[in-house]
Amino acid sequence: MNWEVRTMRSKTSFFNATLFRKDLSRFWPLWGMASFGGALFPLAMLTEWLRHRVTMAPLEFTSHYYEVVSYAVPIVMLCYSVLCAMAVWGYLYNSRSVGLMHTLPIRREGLFVTHTLAGLVMICIPCAVTGLLAVLLSLLCGGFDPVGLGVTVLAVAGEGIFYFASATVVAFIVGNTFALPVLYFIFHFLAIGLDYLASAFASNLIFGLPARSYSGLVNFLSPTVFLLQNVSAVAEYAPPVPELRTYTSTITSVHLYGGWIIGAYTLVGVVLLAAAYLLYRRRRSESAGDVISVGWMKPVFSVGVTACSALAGGQMLYYIFWNAFGGGERYSLIPLILCMFVAGAIGFYAASMLLKKSLRVFQGSGKALAAVAVGCVLVCCAVAFDVFGVESRIPETGEIETAYLSVAGNRYTLYAGEDDALIDQVRDLHRSITADAAYARDFSYLGQWDDNVDYEYVTLVYQLKNGRRLERDYPLYLTRARMGQSGTFDFKLDRLVNGTAMRIKRLHAEDRRYLPESGSLYLDRRDRNYDLSSREVEQLLAALRADALTGAWGTYDWFDQSEEDEYAMECHLSFRSVVDERRDYIFIRFRSGMTNTIACLETMGYVAPEDLVTWAELEALRSGQDDWYENQEEDPWTEGGPYLYEEATAQA
Repeated sequence: MNWEVRTMRSKTSFFNATLFRKDLSRFWPLWGMASFGGALFPLAMLTEWLRHRVTMAPLEFTSHYYEVVSYAVPIVMLCYSVLCAMAVWGYLYNSRSVGLMHTLPIRREGLFVTHTLAGLVMICIPCAVTGLLAVLLSLLCGGFDPVGLGVTVLAVAGEGIFYFASATVVAFIVGNTFALPVLYFIFHFLAIGLDYLASAFASNLIFGLPARSYSGLVNFLSPTVFLLQNVSAVAEYAPPVPELRTYTSTITSVHLYGGWIIGAYTLVGVVLLAAAYLLYRRRRSESAGDVISVGWMKPVFSVGVTACSALAGGQMLYYIFWNAFGGGERYSLIPLILCMFVAGAIGFYAASMLLKKSLRVFQGSGKALAAVAVGCVLVCCAVAFDVFGVESRIPETGEIETAYLSVAGNRYTLYAGEDDALIDQVRDLHRSITADAAYARDFSYLGQWDDNVDYEYVTLVYQLKNGRRLERDYPLYLTRARMGQSGTFDFKLDRLVNGTAMRIKRLHAEDRRYLPESGSLYLDRRDRNYDLSSREVEQLLAALRADALTGAWGTYDWFDQSEEDEYAMECHLSFRSVVDERRDYIFIRFRSGMTNTIACLETMGYVAPEDLVTWAELEALRSGQDDWYENQEEDPWTEGGPYLYEEATAQA
């Protein structure tokens, strides 16, 4: 008898249908509840349509789609994707479950592909349910737009891939169920948090750095924030037709501005899935239960927690134990180092306890604590002594595209190629401030506070040609004595602001990038407010320019801000930028020497000779009429009151 032995070749399957169906059936409450929540919005709109039967244009639906993509999808995907990742990769965090899964006749490639597809399908099901109902609604309303629908589907799918991939990478880094969502959200917002902390830390050590906001240079490392800031729906409207007596506008086009960013994050998501696969291939089953399952990432985790604790906790301890008791506006170096060391040590021991899953971490930690202390000293001293030259950084004239100056309640915009002389004056002022930084930050006026000292907040912003932005804020005390000494920042600031060229700049008189939009004039004697048209604003600006050239208007007195010698009237003028639609406002006060401006107001019929009284004269006039007011049944300052007041003053 001939026996024939046949050998079957083993085949490796990259997908297991049974395991895939098991994932979907086991976690159906997750995607089922998500589908129900997503369906509520189109169902509510469908109910509204059944009640009113209102038709909508296709571009209107597209605009709604893009708005959802811009504002809702990043937040929803951020939260929902981590839940799906916790569902499909949850077996990795229990030793019995991971042991059972890895004993199945399925290689890790098959497990990875199967669970990844199951997680992506759980993300797609609620999106598909919501999308199908939205398509049905658009067909009923006559607003179906295949292009807008296709772009929306691609955008939602791309964001779903990225967020699930980022959650999957974190799932393979950690070995604990509770650590997954914590580290997932930390990684997504760590860049912005560190940016805020570093900005607060540096601004309290480096004179001039603005403390009111973070730099924003690393926003792309916080995808949700970056998407919300840079992806938006931009709709263009046709102007309304007056003959139709309607104020509604028709959408002519809709664009998803910044849609390429979603595509870029989708590619990053593909790379993250490849990295997650490599991590899964080398992952040890025995790491289940560990906070960090990847061996080489454990020291990175320990250093990261220590550094973040020192930076965040150190500043918090400083504010509690030092700054709250009169420590000053600027950080004191030695107390700051001590606070950062204490917070860093706490963070180091906390990270060690999490990694070792034990409280016995203090023995043999002397070298680590010494490293923490050295790190705190080096970082604080490097920033405090401006090792990197941040405090003295002044861009060259050739680097500047636009320079902004804000001081004394006014803002000035200077353009390279047009205002080079003024830009050089601004740079010279900036250089004097940085050279005298020790005096400026430690100024203390030992004499009695009087009109010889003025406090001003100076903001300098340089928009550079390479796209970067350099901003400095300087709280400065100006003294009358230094104002007369050439070379001081007091002297240079006065020469700059009170120069003829800057007075003209204040009015945007020769800058066609800003157009006069509107204005208002208030006469206190009449208690009347008048709105000025754009043409009247132009006439008033021409008169103000003539007074500015003669020095009758625009000279700022740093030490005398009293209003007693000013006329009892005020004017506000607004401008609109034709470049970026920004608004600018200036506040006008009137004095007796402004002959051109007063004549212009008289010609326009807003001001009469009897209105030209100073605040001091008006106050004296009012105080002399107290008895007359008490005998009136009606308050003269209510509606109709100013006319009674005018009659009373005429009789007086």
